[in-house]
Amino acid sequence: SFSFCLRNSKGSGHSLSCLVPGRKKKKAIMREGPLLITHHGLSGPAALRLSAFAAREFHDAEYKCTVTVHWAPDFGSVDEIDKTLTTVKGLSPKRMVSSACPLLCEGGSSAIPRRLWSALVIRSGFDPDTIWCEAPKKKIRKLAAIVGEFNVDVTGKGVFKEEFVTAGGISLKDIAMKNMESKKCPDLFFCGEVIDVDGVTGGFNFMNCWSTGFVAGNGAATCVHNKVLDAKPSATS
Repeated sequence: SFSFCLRNSKGSGHSLSCLVPGRKKKKAIMREGPLLITHHGLSGPAALRLSAFAAREFHDAEYKCTVTVHWAPDFGSVDEIDKTLTTVKGLSPKRMVSSACPLLCEGGSSAIPRRLWSALVIRSGFDPDTIWCEAPKKKIRKLAAIVGEFNVDVTGKGVFKEEFVTAGGISLKDIAMKNMESKKCPDLFFCGEVIDVDGVTGGFNFMNCWSTGFVAGNGAATCVHNKVLDAKPSATS
């Protein structure tokens, strides 16, 4: 898993769901969770999970693709967000559109932080001082689309190439799991990131390396021990 490098990124600490095109047409891979917007791109749990489950797709695309972000997934589709914002226009006509996100979570907190909301409003074509009663329907619709389907161009992996674990490797089908020996090449043992195992959490990946390393080490030692015994001349009576 890895973070995404973008053409431009500002802000930090937002919750959203991410979408990336899959190998098949009209198929997408989606992961939801907290997202961190850094100086270089996207990171945080949502980005790392997405990169883990779509590692091969990203590799095939040379880490250049479009990721679609939903800034407020709990509020449904673009149409549903459009209806909610249109309702706000009638309930708070004198309130500035850019002042605060009217999409409220349980407890009354805004679903989108103020700085991000203000940036999305301006990106939708609103002037910073526009009030809701003056908001055109087309711009409200555009704002709803930006909240629910915000496309960002991924230009590569994180600038520090900080993968936590890599996908790919020797297929588990070609390994005898009892001692991690190759089924195709006897006396060859595999462990850790050499094998095709990668998990979302660091703990899983560490345990995979430790466990397979232990089993492979014992397997290799047993193999050498048996070969030494076989090489010794048999005792004569």
